[in-house]
Amino acid sequence: MKTYKRSLCIAALPFILTLSAFAQAPSIASGGTGNAADYSRDFASGAIIAIFGSNLASITGGAVSLPLPTSLGGASVSITSGGNTQNLPLFYVSPKQINAQLPYGITGAATLTVTTSAGTSAPDAINIVPRAPKLFTVNFSGKGAAVATDTGFNILTSGIPAKPGDDIVLFMNGLGATNPPVIAGNAAPGGPFTAPATIPDTLSVTIGGKPATVTFAGLAPGYSGLYQVNVKAPFLVVTGPMDVQITVNGVSTQSAATVAYRQLGYYYAMVGGKPVTGQTVNGANALAYRQNDELTWGAAGYNQWIHPVSSQLDSAVAGEAVTFKNGSTTVYDNNGIDAGAAGNFYNNAGGGSDSTKPGLTNLYSMSNYFPLVMSSYVRLTAPVTVTEMIGYFDGNGSPELPFDPMNQYIKYRMNLRSNASGLPTDTGTYTGNVFSTDSTAGTFTVASTGVTRVSSIANAAPDPIWRVSFKPNSPVTIPAGEYWFSHDASIRATPASSSTAASFITTSELMEIIRMQPEASKGGRFSFFGRQMQYQGSYELPFAVQVRPDSPVSVMR
Repeated sequence: MKTYKRSLCIAALPFILTLSAFAQAPSIASGGTGNAADYSRDFASGAIIAIFGSNLASITGGAVSLPLPTSLGGASVSITSGGNTQNLPLFYVSPKQINAQLPYGITGAATLTVTTSAGTSAPDAINIVPRAPKLFTVNFSGKGAAVATDTGFNILTSGIPAKPGDDIVLFMNGLGATNPPVIAGNAAPGGPFTAPATIPDTLSVTIGGKPATVTFAGLAPGYSGLYQVNVKAPFLVVTGPMDVQITVNGVSTQSAATVAYRQLGYYYAMVGGKPVTGQTVNGANALAYRQNDELTWGAAGYNQWIHPVSSQLDSAVAGEAVTFKNGSTTVYDNNGIDAGAAGNFYNNAGGGSDSTKPGLTNLYSMSNYFPLVMSSYVRLTAPVTVTEMIGYFDGNGSPELPFDPMNQYIKYRMNLRSNASGLPTDTGTYTGNVFSTDSTAGTFTVASTGVTRVSSIANAAPDPIWRVSFKPNSPVTIPAGEYWFSHDASIRATPASSSTAASFITTSELMEIIRMQPEASKGGRFSFFGRQMQYQGSYELPFAVQVRPDSPVSVMR
């Protein structure tokens, strides 16, 4: 028995003459008709199918416009069901393969035949059901990376991954009848003046086993037979290929289809370097940290506040960069960013090693993702009333996993703790015992400061410094005294119940894995059943991993 290479021809091609010297009757291979997404024998009304065999057409060519023709290259495909016969709309024909669309309104047993000038093939018996959802994949095998795009129709890859909260589009086959009904081979409705054709049944999507919110499910407007499902990417703490599955009426898509995913990046607080009147504590002693994940971070700081010990910190560091304001008046400022007085503290252009530049140091601080929080020493020589608290963070603290300041899953936090024996009072939590945004009503905003953190490395892009601001609904009065102030980004709603550090890799290890992977494709634009998509060359991670920072303290590389 002959075997046929299964490949989905998707481009709208001009006719290419490949005339046969001696015409022979067409023949459909045994079991040669398959769902065009995964080549299974699962069919729904309206599905795009692939027929494999021999002598299926005398030439190779594709339809160039809609409605699709029912005869192409001298070939036609007929379906017979319930005693009625009709011709199928055709996307593509060749001697060994035909891509066609099943009609809507047919379910149950049916037979397919191919007819050319040389005769008609023996029938291939199939069974059509209301819904047979299948995801298209990039390699057209039905497995591996799904044809999933961002809203600009760039196919998601390791280089352009989905991250929590993103809007992504999944392209599918076999979702069946829609509301309003459509005619196979015609352009699906949807546009400025017409409503799209949607799936009337409840449809659910999971990515990495977590539910994703469905925002649209129906035919891709303007295209024939191609379905799209738009979802909001769920919160996941992994980087790499994640299984995606779509279920409708109890029927699910094939297994082993994946979406490239990237966990949210790391929140790195900036340090300040502006001396504050009356404040004598600087350098490492102006910072403290606490963590509750010994497997990830080791013994230092585990369930206790300690001073960081790092050669990257020197006496020019005035703790985390922080500003307090009362209206338009600044009542505490150890950085000068908002005042325009930072000078070249964050700029090392043309300088020596970045590790010797205090302003290029930043501090990992994220309480619920990898539970570790940095705090900055603040001394107030007189009581102050505060209407705004400002912290500063690096918008690209981890080049491998950049932080997304506007991500919907981020919950910013600020806490103020009393000073006891040089370190914050340990309450067993990250919540401040003097002030906490967890229990104070107010509004957070984030915005770029316009100031950048500039490396001496010639090819390093400047990092934007962002401002995170909290304005309490009512002014807060802080008595004179010594305090520890922190700001962090909580990603999980609650801290992880236990460490999974054994399954973590560091950002350095991630980069090593990436360097070992071949580029998956050179990329380019292509037409996917008429939908123009962009595919960029990218490495492909072989498995999903959870990535953690290399250390709590970082300098620009």
